[in-house]
Amino acid sequence: MKEMKIPTLLPKFLTILMILSSLSCELLSKYDPDFADDIIGGPEKFQYDPNKLPVIGKTTEQELLEMYPSPNERKTFRKPIVKEILGRKFEMKKIIGYVNYVTAPLPNGGYVGVDYLNFHIFFDKDGIVQQYIINHRIKKEANRNSPWIPGKYSNIKDKKHWKDGEYWPESVVDGDCYWAQRRDRKKYRQNEQVQCRYWDPVPVY
Repeated sequence: MKEMKIPTLLPKFLTILMILSSLSCELLSKYDPDFADDIIGGPEKFQYDPNKLPVIGKTTEQELLEMYPSPNERKTFRKPIVKEILGRKFEMKKIIGYVNYVTAPLPNGGYVGVDYLNFHIFFDKDGIVQQYIINHRIKKEANRNSPWIPGKYSNIKDKKHWKDGEYWPESVVDGDCYWAQRRDRKKYRQNEQVQCRYWDPVPVY
């Protein structure tokens, strides 16, 4: 009786699959070293102090981090973007943001947001604060139908030139341009395709 031979193609096929899987995992775990100091998705329990604010044109990034050491985000732009925020025009090179989200339980279960504070600070190429925005919103009642109203810490006078969902004018556009710089954006975005008015997107890993 002849011995049955194991098909030789199957082990080779499995080996190729293992190699491809290993390479895929390696690429997905790879970070863009050009943005090693940036922060995405940091703490959301920022303790804002109205007596500790940066001074426009004076406070450095290091001084800000000494006041508030745990940002929720830090985003750096390879090239500065000309911005005008709250009446001040400047070249934006870096953004540092802090977040405090407060929720309250609902009677029938679940939670609802009742107090959201977003604190964004904008730096020039020399690492000096050029502007900051305190976007503070609260709800008078802990229910989903209660409207959001400006909180006492907000320094925004009006949002007539802002679109819905913006943290500052054209924050969504600026965010797309930030991700267009990063070769590892697959880690953070469902769609790697992104458009930027200032520069072409770099290829992803």
